[in-house]
Amino acid sequence: HDLLVKSLVPLVQYFAYVEISSGRENELWQAYSPIPEQFSERFAMRRVKEPGDIYPVFRDLFERKQA
Repeated sequence: HDLLVKSLVPLVQYFAYVEISSGRENELWQAYSPIPEQFSERFAMRRVKEPGDIYPVFRDLFERKQA
């Protein structure tokens, strides 16, 4: 978490974490969940629970945002 927040996220334009799981959140999801509050424009998290979620999740992550 600290390495990601202090070293990686400040250097990237955009970071997306996608978790594929139909169960409960894993440890990485829980560790990353506070990060979007700090870097809302550059860090996104989404969950894919079933195959039909894949395209909508990626479409949402990479759609052009209005300035």
